[in-house]
Amino acid sequence: MPKKSSNGGFTLIELLIVIAIIAILSVVGAVIYSGIQGRARDSKREADINAISQAWEANSAKESPRYPILAGSFFSNGIPMDPLNTGIYVYSFTGGAANTTTAGDTYRACATLEVGGTYCRGNQQ
Repeated sequence: MPKKSSNGGFTLIELLIVIAIIAILSVVGAVIYSGIQGRARDSKREADINAISQAWEANSAKESPRYPILAGSFFSNGIPMDPLNTGIYVYSFTGGAANTTTAGDTYRACATLEVGGTYCRGNQQ
């Protein structure tokens, strides 16, 4: 009877299968991770738009009501910025001048979401 070799190594096929499984799991993990990051940034955008809306409501003239220009003093860390650092959110007034630097009777603040769509808040939804 022939004597078996006692070298305890793996065959090339076994190694290639393990490498393929690791590669597939890495790709799946990367796709899931990037989707989670996008949803987290969208949640931040929605929270920021809600904070902007609340700041306008808290700082409006109760008798008019006129909504003021966004000021950094309304927020502890300045005016909220988009999580991808693309600048401040888009906002507009109506009933005042035709630009975003003059107070108005109504307001609307919007953010474009990564998952799709736009999230807006205003005093006249």
